[in-house]
Amino acid sequence: MVGKKKSKKVKKEEKKTVDEYQLRRDLREQAKMTKPTDVAQEPTTTMKEEPQFSEDIRIGGVEGGGTHSTLVILDGKGALLTEVKGPHTNHWAIGIDETAARLSAMIEKGKQDLGIPESVPLDCVGLCLSGCEEETTNDQLVKTLLENYPNSAKDYVISSDTLGSLRTGLESGGIVLIAGTGSNALLINPDGRTHGCGGWGHMMGDEGGAYWIAHRACKYVFDDIDGFIEAPEPISYVWPAMRSYFNVTDRNGILPYLYANFDKSIIAGFAKEIAVGCEKGDPLCLKIFEEAGCVLAKHIITLSKKAHNDLKLAHGGLKIICVGSVWQSWKFMENGFVDKIHNSRIVDELSLLRLTTTSALGACYLAAEKIDCPFVKPYDENVEVFFHYKRDHYPEVRTVEHPAELNHTAADNVRANEGST
Repeated sequence: MVGKKKSKKVKKEEKKTVDEYQLRRDLREQAKMTKPTDVAQEPTTTMKEEPQFSEDIRIGGVEGGGTHSTLVILDGKGALLTEVKGPHTNHWAIGIDETAARLSAMIEKGKQDLGIPESVPLDCVGLCLSGCEEETTNDQLVKTLLENYPNSAKDYVISSDTLGSLRTGLESGGIVLIAGTGSNALLINPDGRTHGCGGWGHMMGDEGGAYWIAHRACKYVFDDIDGFIEAPEPISYVWPAMRSYFNVTDRNGILPYLYANFDKSIIAGFAKEIAVGCEKGDPLCLKIFEEAGCVLAKHIITLSKKAHNDLKLAHGGLKIICVGSVWQSWKFMENGFVDKIHNSRIVDELSLLRLTTTSALGACYLAAEKIDCPFVKPYDENVEVFFHYKRDHYPEVRTVEHPAELNHTAADNVRANEGST
């Protein structure tokens, strides 16, 4: 065992100077091995005397979405020490410098909560952030953090928010499907290979996300009032809800929100009003959420073609971790989702899982692995199944058109143009 520790030490010396606290821990471990009579008493005494910082490993993990971020800090045994909420940290929206500043501020707040001096950095922080799919900009963000905020953390590991969510709940691989402000999907196979679908932002995608839902509702209203394309259902609820949410009297008043004063999260917030419309039974709102279920299913269909058979044949079928506020309206998306999955004839069985804890834990797990800090990860406790699909259970399912194929015109829809103005 001593030989293994020495070999690890040699590898670490190639990258950084010796950590005196780690050296002290190694010496204590060696002392325990040479004094067996003290083994029963020494661990208890040592734990009581150890300080709350420095000699204990402190690992951070940040889950960064399009509207807010969450930081958690664990100790070397994987125990949760504190949790900090913060603003969104998508560098494509606010820039590298501001993102780094926000991340550092969250870390410092977490250190304050634990009584860690400002001069003592965390051992490693995992960053699983929205928009962090590109290696070049990821490296730039880490470099900015290390140079501008050297006391926040000694090192970082960075990846997209999808990876953090998946690593929180699945050990051997699967799919994570995010439907929050935006949307994104990632497949990790047992061999570690990854495949993505979506995640291109509101200009090139985000299908099924809150922004997409809100924008689709607005588009239906604009086109219907123009007489350009008639909405598939009356706009009698959505149009008044738009005026109320944006506090406008006509469509011109909404334009500043879309252009001059554009804020993706504000527009995405209108999706909540569409969900309220679903609760009230509004046909157009129900239609929009059905379409959202359809396009989210498309993400899974696409990635399932690249999934390893071990994932597909596992108990419960292909596992999909579903993250984001849109999944709270699952009951309104279920029909569109199931219809698309069933009619694709590609996926035979799947299970949709929701996290029972923050996906910032997955970011912590990645950070722990980077610094070779092993601890038991309670994957099964971090998730729960909320829907199970098996082809044999759905013998008859109607055909649902892909939303992109929906082209409702006045000639296609025979109905009164109620509530169009």
